[in-house]
Amino acid sequence: MLNNITIKNFVFIVVTLWIFSSCSTSKTFTNHDIKPLTAGKILRKVSRETPNYKTYESKKISINYENNKTKTTFSGQFKLNKDDCIILTLKKLSMPLGRGYITTDSVFFVNYFEKYFIEENIETMQTIFGIDVDFNLLQALLTADVSSLLQNKELDKDLSSFIDENMYRIDSKFTPKIDRALSKGNNKKMDRYMKKMDDSEFIDYTVWIDPEYFVIRKISFKDIKYKNELTLQFDQYELVGRSLFPQQIELSFRTPKQKMKIEMKLSRPSVNKVTDFNFNIPDKYEKFKISKK
Repeated sequence: MLNNITIKNFVFIVVTLWIFSSCSTSKTFTNHDIKPLTAGKILRKVSRETPNYKTYESKKISINYENNKTKTTFSGQFKLNKDDCIILTLKKLSMPLGRGYITTDSVFFVNYFEKYFIEENIETMQTIFGIDVDFNLLQALLTADVSSLLQNKELDKDLSSFIDENMYRIDSKFTPKIDRALSKGNNKKMDRYMKKMDDSEFIDYTVWIDPEYFVIRKISFKDIKYKNELTLQFDQYELVGRSLFPQQIELSFRTPKQKMKIEMKLSRPSVNKVTDFNFNIPDKYEKFKISKK
């Protein structure tokens, strides 16, 4: 699921930024006694809090991006048409940089600064940037509805629940033979398993869930095969329409060679108000072909 990422140019930043989200009455999370619950019951409660919307928009977003020693900031906005498309507009110091459009099977991006456009299918973008991400995943992250991700067949694992830092915590478990090899430090068996078993078997995850509103506050994926770690944090939930959406999201990604972090703060959110999802490519812009390396 998580492979090594190489960031070569601005296009990668745009594709990555499609991953994030959120949304206006703030909800304050207070400390209180927590009743122990099974992992299955917790996730069912999370599922019942799935955001209810047809379209979702944030008219203003601010983005801080760090990659190793590189730091930059963007502003812009996004809008989401559920199960159909996502549009992201980016600016730098009020100057339009570009506009992205992602559907269930394709990715488009117009670079206003260098006057070119990109048109690729989802599979090609996954190969180029090493991110196994599709439209459903992006949509889930934009709305903080991560419960659907945990129901993915690739992440269908045994789960255990705990109370941790005044939140529910759910941990996934490796298969017994992988767990035994890890606990005994049997590297030969682990090498053999990694060659024969599906990559998803070597991913575990931990989820922290608010015990009052049953929204996800943090989720961490660890890939012991490729030694990668992805962590998402959702904060400042607000009531937009009839559902809670986060106003602040932080993504951290670590590999043996790279550290990447993206912070997003959103404002002026709305649901079921957007009607225009048109996306146009200027006639004189040239198509840019991304090289596969």
